[in-house]
Amino acid sequence: MKYYKDANNQVYAYCDDGSQDEFISRDQIAITEKEALKLIKPKPADIQYQNQSIKTALINEANEKIAVLQDVIDLDMCKSNENEQLKQWKKYRILLTRVDTSDVNALFPEKPNN
Repeated sequence: MKYYKDANNQVYAYCDDGSQDEFISRDQIAITEKEALKLIKPKPADIQYQNQSIKTALINEANEKIAVLQDVIDLDMCKSNENEQLKQWKKYRILLTRVDTSDVNALFPEKPNN
């Protein structure tokens, strides 16, 4: 996800894949996920929904990465360490599925560096 804010500190989130870039206003300023979460300041009742939304988005991203890497491997088109990348993304996806989204202090695992 890509995060932006406007002059009123309203936070906007867009897909990383560029499919929503046309909706990003010139007035919006890019921010980190951490900054976005601070600005949102959700009510405790909303935290579970927010955590579940983040978890779903991260799992979807992992699924996309895994699918491409699996295709590369299945078709014998490996260029470098794609076998290891696939393994790391699968581990990451498993860790994501174990995140308790009802916990207000839910911690999400870090994405693989590949």
